[in-house]
Amino acid sequence: MCNLSEGVEQKGIQKGLQKGIQQALTESIKNLMDTMNLTAKEAMDALKIKEEDRFRYTELLEKTKET
Repeated sequence: MCNLSEGVEQKGIQKGLQKGIQQALTESIKNLMDTMNLTAKEAMDALKIKEEDRFRYTELLEKTKET
């Protein structure tokens, strides 16, 4: 039982870390767009965000505009 709870805890930690990384990168993209007048694509190029991850960050940027 102890191993099971440790596994669940580790999954939770990983999820939290991933979400924090996404939030930080989204904020970095926004900051580059604002301060350097870059497009989202140019900001993601500057941050070397992988092509396969860009759709997710574009969605996150849209969500932050709505709030």
